[in-house]
Amino acid sequence: MTDNPQQSESGNGSSLVELEELKEQLKATAAQLEAARNQVSELKQQLRGYPEQLEQKVRERTRELEAINRIAATVSRSLNLDEILKDSLEKVLEFLELGVGAIFLVDEKKGELDMMVHRGLSDDLVSRLLVTPIDNGWPGRVARDGKPLLIEGNGAGFEGIAEMRAGLPEYKSLVGIPLKSKGRVRGVLCVLSSKKNRFTREELNVLVTVGGEIGVAIENAWLYEKSYAHSKKMEELSITDSLTGLFNRRHFYRRLKEEIARAKRQHHQVSLLVVDLDNLKDYNDRRGHLKGDEALRGVAEAITASIRQDVDTGYRYGGDEFAIILPYSDEQEAAVVAERIRETFEGLAFPDTGLSLGLAQFESGEEVDSLVSRADTAMYVAKNSGGNRVFKAGKKKKGLGQGADE
Repeated sequence: MTDNPQQSESGNGSSLVELEELKEQLKATAAQLEAARNQVSELKQQLRGYPEQLEQKVRERTRELEAINRIAATVSRSLNLDEILKDSLEKVLEFLELGVGAIFLVDEKKGELDMMVHRGLSDDLVSRLLVTPIDNGWPGRVARDGKPLLIEGNGAGFEGIAEMRAGLPEYKSLVGIPLKSKGRVRGVLCVLSSKKNRFTREELNVLVTVGGEIGVAIENAWLYEKSYAHSKKMEELSITDSLTGLFNRRHFYRRLKEEIARAKRQHHQVSLLVVDLDNLKDYNDRRGHLKGDEALRGVAEAITASIRQDVDTGYRYGGDEFAIILPYSDEQEAAVVAERIRETFEGLAFPDTGLSLGLAQFESGEEVDSLVSRADTAMYVAKNSGGNRVFKAGKKKKGLGQGADE
């Protein structure tokens, strides 16, 4: 039995079509495989660079964190405002590898910014920016808005900031960072560069973060200074006589002990004056206690005007008695001071009054009570001799108890 020729030709045609289709499919598959190979190659290339990129990112982030930690540690280790500002600016410029910057503090009462520290700025620019209104200039813009300010180039962004255009033509990049604490701007950090587009986003992020740390440090320093000033004021009140403004009796003994101890160590002279306001009771009876208080203040005025400031010290010893400690003074020098005090008070014109002054020079091996006793005794001798005069104490007798004089 023979095959049908027409069927044979039809079968062969169908096979050829299928073969062509298969070829086309193979070509398409080959193209897809080539594309896939190219993609794999690209992925391999990307993967080869990924560890390096990742390492670079890690290095950058590590540098940022180290800078933040370093600056935060610097500003938190001190409560001295000047140190905080100086060290902060130094560390920020070190991180940015720049040499020009400044820190301003906000004076809310005056509505001003005060330039506290600076580096790399010309004297002319410093003089113009030393004190600036908050409503003027680029530091003021940062203080007003409470937001970071980035200005690039010489033109765009500088409109309305006259001193920037006129005074800073050499700088192409500027960044201003608010120094905040408790939501309030305490100051402004400004950094400048002569290069355009100098600051990266990562650097700005670091500056914003450390700006908060510096702001808190400024706040803490202010609180400490306020607390210290209050404490100092309370201490001064506790050792000060409210009527005369001189130190009081309690502080007198403390200071005299210190001066005698120093005199023993350094082998220098110390003299003591004890002063009594003559006839105060009669003066009060005739003119009233308010006038008597004026006379007591007059004694303090005469003492203060007659002694060496920051060396000698005056005290209201009690009632109408006063004392003056004279370090580095022998009895001759002390006698000059005593007479000057007496004459100065006499010139203040408090009628029928005067000053009786007893003088004693510290002797080797003498104690506080002995020196006070000798000066006090000398004062009473002056008073009982008619008053309004100076009398020198005799030498302390050897072999007798404290306070015994010749």
